[in-house]
This record gives sequence, C-alpha cells and structure tokens, in this order.
Amino acid sequence: MTQKETFIQFIDTALTQLNQHRQVAFECEVEQTVLDLHDKLIDHCGTIKELVSNTDLSVNYINQFQRDISQALGHFPFRGRNFNVIQEPQKIQIRTNIENQKNAIEQQLNLLVFNLDFFNKLGFFNNNIVAIGANGSGKTSLSNKLKTYIQNNGVVISAQRILFVPTFETLHNPTKTAQELKQTQLLDKSNKDQNNFHHLHQEFGVVLKNLLADSIASGNEFRMNAIEQKKKGEEISDPPITNLDRTLEIWNSLIEHRTIKCIDGMNINVESETKRPYPAIQMSDGEKVMLFLIAQVLQAPKSGFIIVDEPEMYLHKTILKKLWDILEKERQDCIFVYLTHDLDFATSRTTAKKIWIRSFIHPDKWDIENIPENDLPEPLLLELLGSRKNILFCEGKKGSIDEKIYNILFPSFTITPVDNCFAVINYTKAFNKLPNSNTIAFGIIDSDHHGSERLKALEQENVFSLSLAEPENLFLDEDFLKVLSKQLLLDESIVNEIKTEVLVQLKNEIELQTSNYVSAKINYYFKDSHVSKGNTLATVNDNYNKFSNEIKIQDWYDNRKQELEKIIADKNYNKVLSVYNNKGLKAIANKKFKITDFTDRAIKQMQFDTDTHDILRKHFPEQLKR
Repeated sequence: MTQKETFIQFIDTALTQLNQHRQVAFECEVEQTVLDLHDKLIDHCGTIKELVSNTDLSVNYINQFQRDISQALGHFPFRGRNFNVIQEPQKIQIRTNIENQKNAIEQQLNLLVFNLDFFNKLGFFNNNIVAIGANGSGKTSLSNKLKTYIQNNGVVISAQRILFVPTFETLHNPTKTAQELKQTQLLDKSNKDQNNFHHLHQEFGVVLKNLLADSIASGNEFRMNAIEQKKKGEEISDPPITNLDRTLEIWNSLIEHRTIKCIDGMNINVESETKRPYPAIQMSDGEKVMLFLIAQVLQAPKSGFIIVDEPEMYLHKTILKKLWDILEKERQDCIFVYLTHDLDFATSRTTAKKIWIRSFIHPDKWDIENIPENDLPEPLLLELLGSRKNILFCEGKKGSIDEKIYNILFPSFTITPVDNCFAVINYTKAFNKLPNSNTIAFGIIDSDHHGSERLKALEQENVFSLSLAEPENLFLDEDFLKVLSKQLLLDESIVNEIKTEVLVQLKNEIELQTSNYVSAKINYYFKDSHVSKGNTLATVNDNYNKFSNEIKIQDWYDNRKQELEKIIADKNYNKVLSVYNNKGLKAIANKKFKITDFTDRAIKQMQFDTDTHDILRKHFPEQLKR
C-alpha cells in the first residue's frame, strides 16, 4: 500500500470517528459552538481527502496533514467508543469533558486551516520555494507561525542567530540531545524578552550537542559490531558516515585555507594554513553561521520542511549560492522554504518556485501570491514586485544620468532603466499583463527614430516619447540655462551665446548627424521588423526582397539632411534639442559658464530648486505628470 493510500485509509477512519463523536456530543446536548467545531473539522478533513485523492502531492505535505489531523483527534475524548445508550448522569460528564476541549479543538482547527491555506498558496509545489518580501512584510512573523505549525515535520531556522559556540566536557545520550533539539526548534527566538534571548544564546550549543552525541553513539555501535564481526571471523564493515562527518566535509569544501576537525569527538576546532589549531568560538561570524546552518539542515526530520528565514544572513555572496546548492542536494527529501528580501539569492534558486509576500496584517494574515511566468527577466520582475509606486521604464543603465534626472522629476514613480527602447516597450507591456498588480508600468523612449504612427500606437501600450533627442538635452533648455546663469551670477546674454554655438556645431556636424541618424534607423528597422514566413523558396525570396526594399537609405538621408538644414536656417533652437544627439554639448555650456562641472551643477539645481521641475517637465508627455 502506498503512503497516499495509507493516508486516505487513515482519514476515512478519522472521519468515521469524528462523525460518531459528533453524534455523541449532540445526544449529550453539547453547546452549539462545539458542535460547529466538529462540523468544521469534518469538512476540513473531507477537503484534505479530496485534495490528496485528486492531486499527486509530495509525501512532505501528506506527512504534515496526517500529523495535524492526528493532533486534532487527540482532543476528541470519546472518539472510537460506541454508546448504545447514554444515561443521564453520563451525559453531564461527557458534555463537560467535550466542552472542556473547546479551546484546544479551535486552536488545532486554526492550525489545520492555516497550513492548508499556506500550502495551497504555495501551489503544493514539489520543489523548493522562495518567498520574497520587503522589510515589514511579515517574513519573521510567518517563520514563527510556521515554527508552531510545522513542529516535528520539519525545522524552522530563525533569522535571529546568536553564534555562541560552547566547549563541551560531557555529552548526554543522543535520545536526550535529540529531544532537546526538537524542543529548542519550537521555541520563540524573536529576541523579544530575556527568556527568548537565553534560547537564542543556547541554540548553537544544542544543535552541536546532538550532532556530536549522535556521532559518538554511532562510533560506539560501529566498534561493538566490529568486535562481534572480528570474533566471528567476518569482514569488518566500513564505519558509517554520520551527520558530523558530512558537516565537516561540507564546511571544509567551502572554506579555503582553513579546516575544521573534531579530533576528541566532543569539540570542533579550526586549523589554519599554519596548522595551528584554535577553538570554533574564534571563527568569524560567516564561518560560524555556515557550521550552524549545515548542522541544522542535516539534522532536520526526514521528508519534512526546512524553513529558512533570511538564508543570506552573515554569508558572503561567493559562499551563499554554493552552500545552499550543496544543502539542497544533501536533503533532497525535504522541501526548502526560504523567506528572504535578497533578490540575488532568490534568483540563484533557479528551480525553486517564487512567491510574493505582498502584505501582512498583524497577527496572522498574510497576502501571498504566486509570481507568474512573465517576459520580464526574473531579477527585474522580483525587484519591481516590491514597488508601491508605479513603474517608469526608461533607456539607460543603473546609476546613469538619465536615471538621476527621472528620479528627481518623477518621484512618484519607481524609475527602472533598461537596455534600449525595445526593452522599454517590451517590459512595459509585460509588466502590465501581470495579474492582481497594484501598480502600473509606463515607458519613456526617445522619439527620434520612430515614425509618428508608431509612436501613437505605442501610447496605447503606456509607452510615451520624450520630445528631446536625449535626456541630457534637458539641461540645455533655454529657460533652465537662464536659471543656471542667474545662479552663477552671470548675465542672461550668455544663454544666447550657448544657443548660437550649439547651432553652429550642429551645422558643422550635419553630415555626421545625418549619417548616424540613418544608421540608427536601419538598426531600429531590423530590430523592430521581421521577414514573413515562407513555405517555398520563392516565397522566402519574395518576402526578403519586400523586407529589404523598405530600407530606403538614400531617401532617409536626404530627408534628414533637409530637415536639419531647415532647422539651422530657421535658428530653431528648441527643434535642435529635439534632433541633436551629442552628449558632448555640455562642453559648450562649460566654456561659456566658465565651469568644469556643468552636468553636476545642473543635477544639483534640479534637486534643490523645485521650480525648475516645471521648466523641464514640459518636454514630457502629460500622462507622466498626473
């Protein structure tokens, strides 16, 4: 019989007993609220039976449900007992006994409902899970709740870790140390009061004690067996590999130039390159937490859950991924549930299911959602899901001047620079397809290489264009230059000199600007278009020729050159800023203002003079100003 079949048989028996118990409670006139608890538990068991029957659930979930229901059944004192006739004096005693269990039944029912709801939100995923949430999203509260509810079907590794490594002179037997370890794993370690601090202080020692005691017991058993085998003339078996052996092996594989050993069987020591040993208490925090985590994971119950709050804490990035890769491989029987806000770590769990802890209402209400499949790169998607502001995708790199400008002018947006205009367009569309999102994405692109029809169509996708050739041209806005000249105690006539020189430079570069424009337009055309599929060679040739004939280099060149010549002839400075791609124009402003840091001064002016925002925001679409 499979474990699934065994569980269904168990739950059928539980349902029979619960229904019988409910009948006894009814006949003894137990209060209605307690009868309602019977009904709720019966319904809940029926839901779990249907779920397990119709779904290929991992044994981890089945074990958890069976443990939860078994604990609940313990609060029904007359289950499995048949009463043909219940005398009146018996009714009073039975009613009292059942009603005395009311609080315990209610508490256990809440546990069952929480676990089913939590695992349902996880999608009963048969692989590991990463729950991502910002600070304040209730990750630690969730880990404490799971600590109470998972109990002997797993381990919860708290984010609160006091890495005190004791020295042992004696050790108890492994049965007692294992019991102490289980009790310690269930304790509150939130560091809220003195007792919790004491538990935190002792935790590392308890974890190590069981690791060491189990190793000693295993060694003693091996020696006894070896003696018997030798007496019988049998070949002596290889010694068993203990959790202590694996802990030392894993730790040593991750740390260079140091080795940990347990020569006396009771205390772990570190040996440096100089072969000089020192006690484990002198290890760095990163080295200690590695030892702590490895020991915790290896000693977790079989086929259970390993809940890890802030798995990245104290660990260097170069170690973090390797450590958890090894531990996941070591405990493939368990399902790891990581609670983290570290997006780099989250994306390093490539096969894990990602969920989002959107919000938390004290004491025990979490809004948890699956992170859907999406065209956005996973690291970017995880980063943006935490935003409480609308998203503005723009062209550029992290830390670029473009990003700084948009952050100052549009503080109500989460500014997200991406590689190019096509990424802006695609990511804006992808983000707005996300279900149940509280935020909206907008995109801002340079307009210079897109036709008016194309730009109009993109507006329907929340993608808009800047009226300037590039964001740096904002600083050359005439009104903005006047503000800067006043700040520098210079006459406004300097601004006219800057305008004139910009026009002269464009005239000198008209061939370069025209050629660059055509080159960029060709690249945009290739990226934004595709050759239609053909089912014959002739069709393929026709489709290709049609595609390539749309590239009209000479026409594009002539039209662009004429446009630039007219702008120069008309001395249309505002139009110059909308077509002139040259990040070196700041040299003109530096020269005329007699400074060397025009861009930095411009950014500071924007930052501290909010009146300039309206001057510059006029170059942006109205949809971003609302």
